[in-house]
Amino acid sequence: MSKPLVGILAPKNALPEALLQALKGRGIACEWCKVGPWSLDQACPYRVIVDRIGHVYEFYRPFLKAAALQGCYVMNNPFWFLADDKFYNYSLARKLGVAIPRTVLLPCKEYDERVLAPDDLHNLSQLEIDWVEVVGKVGLPAILKPYDGYGWREVHRVDTVEQLKAIYDESMMDVMMLQEFIDFEHYVRCFVVGGKWVLPTSYDPTQRRYVVDHDHLTPALGQRIDEECRRLNQALGYDINTVEFAIRDGVPYAIDFMNPVPDARPEVISWLYFTWLVDRICDHIEEVINQGRVSATRMESWSNPQVVC
Repeated sequence: MSKPLVGILAPKNALPEALLQALKGRGIACEWCKVGPWSLDQACPYRVIVDRIGHVYEFYRPFLKAAALQGCYVMNNPFWFLADDKFYNYSLARKLGVAIPRTVLLPCKEYDERVLAPDDLHNLSQLEIDWVEVVGKVGLPAILKPYDGYGWREVHRVDTVEQLKAIYDESMMDVMMLQEFIDFEHYVRCFVVGGKWVLPTSYDPTQRRYVVDHDHLTPALGQRIDEECRRLNQALGYDINTVEFAIRDGVPYAIDFMNPVPDARPEVISWLYFTWLVDRICDHIEEVINQGRVSATRMESWSNPQVVC
């Protein structure tokens, strides 16, 4: 029996099981990852690891980083995803020329017991938020959500300053963002694989439902969304991700593009999109193996310093 090239680190559900079958059908040796207590002396047995659970089970994270350091290609890169946040991503999108909603980062309402107010907080320009000033930068209605949230956690639409203050007062130690509400005429959710394969789907965010429609975008808008998905994911370094756009007056505003472990159940995304996703991930894995690619680590950035003026 050939040595497994690919390890799948994931719950036993439809997507990883389909990946195992599809990879074996292409003649690529693969198996479920088995990870126990891990020694620094151990060698990672895999050329590629597909990770769909490290974000919720902390034990796997240091293992994946150590595997990447040994030359394993980890999808998604554990050094990128766990260091990311939505506010940074919006800042990056703006720098890349992608339209985003107006956004303000807010100090958290409560603090860890190690923070001693007011001395430890003297760097804050305001201990009490000037809500009139903040709302003036974003407008109402607006969206209040955590800067590092996922899965629609604590996402609120606010229509008044009073409602905003009430929800913020309940946010405890979450660092929140207030964001312009885009009153969209169409909403698109794109699966992106390998930073180059893009599947733009019609999506209803209120019902969280995919609509299979092959003509929901004009050619020009479809090309712009495709290009911006590639630009964002290549800059973020994500192998698998979804990018969401709210379209207003013909302009696609990037709303969320930090979802490297998207829900991929076929009963949710449809069998058509599920099949596309499985095929593209397998294509990407084959490309990674054939090109001898490895995950970027801190060692590369340290050994190849760049001076930016």
